[in-house]
Amino acid sequence: MKPIKNGTVLCSSSTVDSAENGETRNEQRNQSRANMVVGNKLAMKGMNLQFIAPIVQNGEKIAKLEIEDVEQETEKLRSVIVMYVIGETPTIGAMDRFLSSVDKFSVKPQIYYHNEGYFVIRFSNLEEKNQVLYFGPHTVNNRPIIMKAWSEEFNVQNEVLKTIPLWVRFPNLPINCWSMKALRKIGSTLGNPVYADECTTGSIRISYTRMLIEMNITKPLPRSVKLQDPKGRLILQEVTYDWEPKYCTKCLKIGHDCAEIKTAQSQRMIQQRKVINDKQVWLKIDRDS
Repeated sequence: MKPIKNGTVLCSSSTVDSAENGETRNEQRNQSRANMVVGNKLAMKGMNLQFIAPIVQNGEKIAKLEIEDVEQETEKLRSVIVMYVIGETPTIGAMDRFLSSVDKFSVKPQIYYHNEGYFVIRFSNLEEKNQVLYFGPHTVNNRPIIMKAWSEEFNVQNEVLKTIPLWVRFPNLPINCWSMKALRKIGSTLGNPVYADECTTGSIRISYTRMLIEMNITKPLPRSVKLQDPKGRLILQEVTYDWEPKYCTKCLKIGHDCAEIKTAQSQRMIQQRKVINDKQVWLKIDRDS
């Protein structure tokens, strides 16, 4: 390089080539950094986001969501069922085979697995969702399935593991108590009534009514409820269940009860001791003595 009068530098051809190469490398480096964020295939399939200023309350930043911010996604989730299988979690393939055995669908349901141990099943319409939700109880590999329609307040710990839809029977319930309003009142003594089966709705089977009721299983399931007829008389109505889940108050999990397991183990130990105590002991006799 040779300096000239105006203070510029005269560059040789090799210097120019080197500068151009340096600019090219810088451009490539900048492009590769951009690719890490927006240029790769996954990012190209995503959506562009922009900054929206949060509100500030008591010095804390809060993202305030409006109805229009969530209503579109909420509408999509109306055709979603949350499923939880008691015991070992099945594979997505097993859940796919289960759904295929339940019904034929216009569009194959989408199955998503959550790390908390439950599945989210998205159906193409409400009718097909209800066909699965309201016809049960269901099992996968002989293990009961807990099903709940998705709601905005859904939380796996509060919803799936503590509040469960159970099919409840009311044997010999007076036939004049089979109206929708009467059934809702009767079911509400146990929890949140969701659905009455077809035989109850059409009065096809009159030996008992059967309702799907969301119930808190952390407490013992009631064996009866009290009704008061229009004349003021109290009726003690029997209650039975298609399936009674076990809930462990120690582990705070569904599917077993540590107290029952401990009792069973203690009983086995007592039986083993009894066998040992009752066992005859043979002694060798020395004939020469």
